[in-house]
Amino acid sequence: MLSTLALALSYSSPAFAQQTATADNTEVIVVSASLQREAWLNSPASTALSFTPDSGILIDSAQLFAGLVGVQADSRANFAQDTRLSVRGFGSRSAFGIRSLYLQQDGIPISTPDGQGQLSSILLDNIESVEVLKGPMATLYGNASGGVISLFSRTPVQNAAGVALAGSEQHRQYQLFADWVSGESSLSASAKHFTTDGYRPHSQAEKQQAQLLYRTAIAEHARLSARLDYARDPQLQDPLGLSLDAWRANPTQTDTAAQRFDTEKNSRQRQLSVSLSDYRHTDAWQISAWLGERYIGQRLAFTGSAPTSAGGEVVLDRQFSGLNAHYRLLQGETYQLRVGASVMQSDDDRLGFINDFGQRGELRRDQTDSANNTDVFVRGQWQPAKRWQLQAGWRYSELKLKIADRYINADNPDDSGSKAFYNQALAAGVNYRLNDNLSAFLSAARGFESPTLAEIAYKADDNGINLALDASRNRQWESGLKWQHRGISGSISLFDIQTTDELVVDQAVGGRTSYRNAAQTARRGAELQLSWRHNDYIRQQLGAHYLSAEFDAGELSGKRLPGVAKQQLDWQLELTPWQDNTVLSLQSRYRSKVYVDDDNSAAAPAALTFSLGARHSQQLQPLILDYWLALDNLTDKTYVGSVIVNNGRPIEPAAGRELSAGVSARFYW
Repeated sequence: MLSTLALALSYSSPAFAQQTATADNTEVIVVSASLQREAWLNSPASTALSFTPDSGILIDSAQLFAGLVGVQADSRANFAQDTRLSVRGFGSRSAFGIRSLYLQQDGIPISTPDGQGQLSSILLDNIESVEVLKGPMATLYGNASGGVISLFSRTPVQNAAGVALAGSEQHRQYQLFADWVSGESSLSASAKHFTTDGYRPHSQAEKQQAQLLYRTAIAEHARLSARLDYARDPQLQDPLGLSLDAWRANPTQTDTAAQRFDTEKNSRQRQLSVSLSDYRHTDAWQISAWLGERYIGQRLAFTGSAPTSAGGEVVLDRQFSGLNAHYRLLQGETYQLRVGASVMQSDDDRLGFINDFGQRGELRRDQTDSANNTDVFVRGQWQPAKRWQLQAGWRYSELKLKIADRYINADNPDDSGSKAFYNQALAAGVNYRLNDNLSAFLSAARGFESPTLAEIAYKADDNGINLALDASRNRQWESGLKWQHRGISGSISLFDIQTTDELVVDQAVGGRTSYRNAAQTARRGAELQLSWRHNDYIRQQLGAHYLSAEFDAGELSGKRLPGVAKQQLDWQLELTPWQDNTVLSLQSRYRSKVYVDDDNSAAAPAALTFSLGARHSQQLQPLILDYWLALDNLTDKTYVGSVIVNNGRPIEPAAGRELSAGVSARFYW
């Protein structure tokens, strides 16, 4: 599919970017573990790093995480739903959007205060690099931090303007961009338009995005960054999932309910983000503020006409804002102490209507949902000896959720209510540099995840808010090795995660889903990632993980967590046969079977897929032309792209074999 363009057809795909950076033994630098730049080999955290390609057009956030070990990024091939992401099993319960993971771009949260998130509004072409922080040290980001996904925007280095075109049998995408650079200041502007006929009936989509990013030095040690993001999706048809039997019979079909209820979504989002930071004295401080609004209109695959139903058509208007800051309070030759705080708020005006088979019917829901989150934290580092590095931190979090119901009558009583969560996270890690090229690390933590507004909204045995629902809590440890020498870099890690009060679905009746704290879970696994450059012609990367994720108590004890693959293997080969601007690539991915529900009653089968790509860059100063060609799903494998957990139609089919092509032109001055 077209998503391969930005992944397999660049000078270096995300999987190769980390290896390329280490080919000459230059230290890899990471940020997210300690809120400052530090050498990857010195950090006690497990961090995966990738760089977004310099060319190609990105349409699916799953592309950013291809080949990153420990990350299961499943493309739904359905633009009405966000890419399904999980890190070491965190996030696997999500039926839509992203949960259990902390999302941020340039240090500014993408996640809402209650822990929900999505990447569909991000202009992926303007992302320069991605860091995925896994394991115990991620818990220091607070609520729902089973993993931390940090996106970093591109910084232009030269005046440029250009256009990019790409297409396939189903997809068409166009992009315009311009960069201006003068001394310490830069301004980037970009816009793109994407349309698709979809892989299945009733899966057409149209997406429009634009971004303006300004950066400048305003003092000797301070940098100002201001970013304006705009996203509009006029139409995102939802073909829904399929039952396992229906998928086996015909994977390209669409359930009749999609057309009967005209299931689709439209959305728009605007956000202004401003940050002021130190960048010449090892990231001593940063303060950021943001505000925005998001609108969603969505028709679901049922009428929602029952008196207590929330309706089958959703209209949501969200206003959100926030402020966060951190400051290095103390620093010596071998130690430092950093403090910080954040405040986030969102208010949702939510309406629900009967879905009268594609037409808006009577009102069934009218309420305001609000979430307010306040956090404070302390982080410290100490180097007791030359080869030792110790890090530790503590975070205190307050989350207040409130629902104000305005749709009240004899058949639908007042569902108003509120709930507050007060939690703490603790983490500590140690790193020992065995030599200049090899280090060992060990870390442990205690973290938490509060339920979201959607999860506390209803309870099974009565009307009203589910005040009994509590936060889940986890304890985890991790140990491993990292190495980097003569064009070879890699890591191996072992981990164990124990969670109590796991949030699970209680029941779904009349269009409402209720949740409960019912189970303990255990996640144990191992990860291996290798990157090596044989010579100037051949580069490879291998990523493998094994994850045993099971319910560990209660009626589901011994059952596997749905949506989580036990094994995943990614291998990528990149060739530069003539040592010029032509690059050939081969990618393969294996994912073991994935259960679709808590009872493990059915599973999406395992799949092995291959993709090919070729790219050529032609320099006609001051113009650079890039051409690329991709063949995705080389063997035309019929497989499941993603699953919808605990749903009657859990299967989201992947696309078949598809040829894509594109060209871009950049003018520099």
